[in-house]
Amino acid sequence: MAARYRVAIIGTGRMGGLIEDEIPSGDRSRPYGHFPAYQYVEQTEVVAVANRGAERLQRFSQRFGITNTYLDYREMIDRERPDIVSVTTPSFARAEPLIYAAEHGVRAIYSEKGLCASLAEADRIRQAVTSNGAAFNWGAMRRHDVGFRALADAIAAGGIGEPQAALMYAYTDLIKHHPHTLDTVSMLLGDPAPVWAAGRLIEAGDPFDPSPRRAPPEFDAANNRYLPSPGFEVADPYVGPFQIGYANGVVGYFIPHRGFFDLEIRGSEGAAYAFDNGRVFQLRRSRGSAADDAVTRTIYPRGESPTVATIRDLIRALESGVRTRGNIEVTMQSVEAQFAVAHSHLAGGARVDIPVADRSLYVPGG
Repeated sequence: MAARYRVAIIGTGRMGGLIEDEIPSGDRSRPYGHFPAYQYVEQTEVVAVANRGAERLQRFSQRFGITNTYLDYREMIDRERPDIVSVTTPSFARAEPLIYAAEHGVRAIYSEKGLCASLAEADRIRQAVTSNGAAFNWGAMRRHDVGFRALADAIAAGGIGEPQAALMYAYTDLIKHHPHTLDTVSMLLGDPAPVWAAGRLIEAGDPFDPSPRRAPPEFDAANNRYLPSPGFEVADPYVGPFQIGYANGVVGYFIPHRGFFDLEIRGSEGAAYAFDNGRVFQLRRSRGSAADDAVTRTIYPRGESPTVATIRDLIRALESGVRTRGNIEVTMQSVEAQFAVAHSHLAGGARVDIPVADRSLYVPGG
């Protein structure tokens, strides 16, 4: 099938495509990077790439054999008129490319996560995307993973009764990687609106202090922003335990645990599990009070990689008008929760209502 959609990629780092060299052959997450995934999808063709730095742009060009390159993404969008744009820059440099793409005729946008560096930026992105009718997905990949989707479908079908609580085990930074945890829990619960958050960020001397690899960033209260640690371009604090309260009464408990990405959804009649970062999916439904009355079902996922599924979801939106799974409103729910956790930390761990009142807090994540 001839390619129908012209694609441009902004950002030629790991998620732009170079991460592919880190993924073992045969891993079900391949193709993982944006460029290899567009190569895999027969309806798309990458016609140009842009990057702010020439050295990395040249490395990318040599690795993937694409010679139509730009140092200015605006010039690329204006000249190439792509149907789809991927934005894989660091999150602190993501808002302006997303807004420019939406406002200059791009019909579908694939944004990496985190979305941006403040809720004020997020509001501008949402306005640009919605007012210009652009289809949108972001890179919280488990929403598009066949295993996690099958688990979500089983929960929605009553496989564990009514969801009552979520337990998410992961230890990572707030802006770049906690979108994975927040979006996954949200999806498995059916995307209820988050209404409050409470928690703490990791500070120097805490048990989970990532120093000396990366010292916790300092908060500049006068300018309402986090400052990069010495030698770093980003200021993305790691996160301690926190909770998110949802509109349906469910509470999500996010527990820091090095080396794990495990979660459990407790329901009125059982529980759903995802272990080892999606290598094992199970539902356990109780038929009575005795342990031997429980029935365990294991899900064996088969299908294309999450990155490919994200692209196909964008194409489906372009061709049918159906909203994407990771549309901008769903994305904003997780973004609100991210910044609510940061505000809670600054308030000594107190509950913070969502949507967050202060939109100016600046956290320049990776």
